[in-house]
This record gives sequence, C-alpha cells and structure tokens, in this order.
Amino acid sequence: MKRFYPLYPLFLIGLLSMLFAEIFSGASNMWFLDLWGILIIFPLYLFHVLFFLWIAIEYKKTNIHQLYLFGIIFALYEAWVTKVLWAGYMDSAGPGLGTIFGVGLAEFSVLSLLWHPIMSFIVPILVFQVLTGKIFPGHADYLRKTRKSSSILFVCILLFSTFIANGNSFNFISANISVLGTLLLVFLVYRVSKDRDIMSLHFKKVYLRLIVIYLIVLYIVTFVLFLPERIPVTLTPYISVLLFYAIPLIVISKSEISDICLVELPDNSYSVKDLARYSLLLVLAVNFACLVPSVSTTVLGMTYFSMVFAGIVLFLAVFLKGIKNIRALKSIEKH
Repeated sequence: MKRFYPLYPLFLIGLLSMLFAEIFSGASNMWFLDLWGILIIFPLYLFHVLFFLWIAIEYKKTNIHQLYLFGIIFALYEAWVTKVLWAGYMDSAGPGLGTIFGVGLAEFSVLSLLWHPIMSFIVPILVFQVLTGKIFPGHADYLRKTRKSSSILFVCILLFSTFIANGNSFNFISANISVLGTLLLVFLVYRVSKDRDIMSLHFKKVYLRLIVIYLIVLYIVTFVLFLPERIPVTLTPYISVLLFYAIPLIVISKSEISDICLVELPDNSYSVKDLARYSLLLVLAVNFACLVPSVSTTVLGMTYFSMVFAGIVLFLAVFLKGIKNIRALKSIEKH
C-alpha cells in the first residue's frame, strides 16, 4: 500500500469532484459499477481538477475568485467533449432556452458559470481542506461555520437532493447506492490520506505532462467520436467558447498573487463531523425526494431556472471585482 500512498490524495479530490458535480446533479448513477463511469467520467473529473488546481498553486492564484475563473475553463469541456453547450442536454431536442452566439443560454449559464466552477472545483477543494485540516489562509472565511452558512448548506442539500432523485428516476435502490457508494469511496480514501494536505496535489511536472497528454487525447477522441452529429457546422459556436477561455485567463493572469502557505483549520470552521452530518442529511433528503416525485420535480425545475440567473449574476460579480482589483494593482504600481 505504501507504494501507492501518494496517489490517495489525488483520488480523494477526484472523488469529491465526482460527488458534488455528478452525483449531486443526478447525472451519474452508480458510476463506480459502470465501465464508462470508471474509465471516462471519473478520469475526466479527476484530471481536470488536478490540472487546474496544479496551475493555481504553481502560479499562486488560489483565492476563491481565481478558482472560480479556473472553474469556468474547466467547465468548457461541456462544449468539446459532450457538446451540451452547443446542442443541449443529452435527452433534449436542443438548448432549453435557445442559443446566444451559438451557445445554449441555460446550459452555459448553469454549467459553465455556476455548477462546474462551484461544484466540480471550488467545493471539492474546500472540502478536501476540511478533511485534511490544513487550508489556504484566504479560504478561512468560506469555511467559517455560522448560522447563515449552515442554513444555506441545509437548503442547498434539500434542493439538490431532488436532482439526485430525478436522475435515478425516483428509484430508492438506485438513488441510495449512487449516493452511499460514492460517500463510502470518499471515506475509504480519506482514511488513508487524511494526514496529507492540499499541497500534496502539487506534484512533479512530469506527472502534469501525463495529465496534459490525457486531456488532449480525451478532447480529440470524444470531439470526433462522441455524438458527432452534435458538432456545430458554423464558426460562431466555436468563437463564443474560445472567447470564454480568453476572458478568465486574462483576468487570472493580471490578478494578485495569493498566499499559499497553509495554516491549521481554525476552530470556528466546519469540521469532519459536520461533513458527516451533512452526508447523513443528504441521504435522508434523497430518500424523501424519491418519496414525493411530483413535489421533487417541481422543486427541481424551480431550482434549475433560478440557477440560470444565478450563474450570470455570479460571473458578472466575479468579473467586475476582478477588473476592479486589476485596476487597483496598476494604481499601486504607478505610485
């Protein structure tokens, strides 16, 4: 086991990304029992989160706003790999609210501006730090346990439980195996990697090169072979997506350097016990959501459409704050 010990923290962050991104959305049911889930979906999340986190640490761009922008770049795989940003969700006839410049409005706002940046990237990084007990100083405020933050987490779990229930067709067995199976994997990997910290994910560059090679192959192969009928035949959709690579990259490159010296998790922060309690709440909420499918479907629909607007507002807030900080840095440099 010792020979594979350095790999455990890597798998842990990948499992957390799968849990919050795929399981919470109800997109993957029992992925750990399916070859497609094991060989494609899990590595997709694992290597994306490792790649962008490595870059963030290497260039000291680890504050939450910078991670959010990295998360947007992460999310753009939904264009090249799944084509969802162009053609809508897999079981749909097309983009739910139409397109703007060749990109689905709802799909782009929810997936690229909200879900993946938060659930696939930021939340797994924050939870990883809680599990290991050491954090970036700039993340302390986001991990502080307050009545307000606990209430928000409680509501979010109730809302997202409807996504899990719906994704499992309100089947109690499938929904429970999907959630409990991933939670069990997280627990097992955590047990053998809890004395490592997030800097253990800043591995040697040779391994980064392997990840880059994997991602290049993944993008090329899936773009050509996976649902080729969804590939756009005009230039506008491609230009729109490429533009949204440029915007976060420019803001990140010109933003301030973050402090990456780790500190102990403060006493007033969320703890491993809190995560266990929220995990239990999630299981209970999913079972209740399966019990009342009509109510769950209504809640899911309302939640999803609110996320369309939330994604746009969040992006504008982060983008404008980033521009403000860049101007402030330039002003300091001049003086």
